[in-house]
Amino acid sequence: MLLKNFGESLEIGGKVFTVGDRILANDVSDYEGLYGKITEIKTDPDKDTDNEGIDIHVRFEIPENKEMIKKIEEKFSKLYGEPKTIDEIPLDLVIMAADELEIINK
Repeated sequence: MLLKNFGESLEIGGKVFTVGDRILANDVSDYEGLYGKITEIKTDPDKDTDNEGIDIHVRFEIPENKEMIKKIEEKFSKLYGEPKTIDEIPLDLVIMAADELEIINK
């Protein structure tokens, strides 16, 4: 199933995720502390990953806080094993799991 129209929803683990929801990446995620919006929700057979669970596509916002930018750059530099700037970190099409996200606009 592919949900891509604003307002389409799917319940996952007791939470209702809706295309267009504003979200916050929680401490389970490498994107911890970043805000974004859900752009698509995909289930089998439309998923893009082999991960268990649902693929939730998110477009993250570049943080305005310089400390948050530094934190994200350090985290991704460590993950990639080379220096990364905020402009080199994928933020516009990120596939997330439901347990990595908190819905903040409900």
